[in-house]
Amino acid sequence: MEEFVIFGTTINNDLLVFMGLFFFFGLLLGWFCRKGSLFWIFVGLMICSPIVGLVMDLNLWFVTTPFILGFLIHTGKPLLRKVTQE
Repeated sequence: MEEFVIFGTTINNDLLVFMGLFFFFGLLLGWFCRKGSLFWIFVGLMICSPIVGLVMDLNLWFVTTPFILGFLIHTGKPLLRKVTQE
């Protein structure tokens, strides 16, 4: 098992799986929020609210960063298209 250190945190396979789960939940919430419909944003927050609460309670970079990146993948593409279309 390979290990490496980033910002004083030892990253191994177990932590990468943990980070992948938070990335997936960020993708899921971003999928619900991608079109901007209040109904789907509400549904997404209802599904992901325990995970969002956990991310806020843990407040660790290796939990928050994958969650935010997963969220921004789905919400960033439509916003980028709107900005570049003019």
